[in-house]
Amino acid sequence: MQTTNLKKIIDSILTITKPIISDSWSKRSLSILSVLIGFYFTNNLVTYLLDKSINTIFLSVTILVIMELTIRSLLFSNVSKLSIFILTINNFRIGSTYALILEAFKLGS
Repeated sequence: MQTTNLKKIIDSILTITKPIISDSWSKRSLSILSVLIGFYFTNNLVTYLLDKSINTIFLSVTILVIMELTIRSLLFSNVSKLSIFILTINNFRIGSTYALILEAFKLGS
């Protein structure tokens, strides 16, 4: 078959979506749950601490730095057995970052 631009686009879309679709249900459900738990945990933490007299900007930066250091240290270690664990922590970080950004938009800052 001839390699046209349409075939290249379809092949690139298939190479992106195939790992997502072909993963096991436990890995996909764990990924979704970790994103939602990260969002829920951070959203509740920030909402609770907004009532206190704590500098929330410093707190948000601290949460982001801790999450980034955790995922970077796990990614740079050569541990392949913990791939589901690393995926869970990374998705927790994504949910946490999304909650912080959403809270910042709600506050208008």
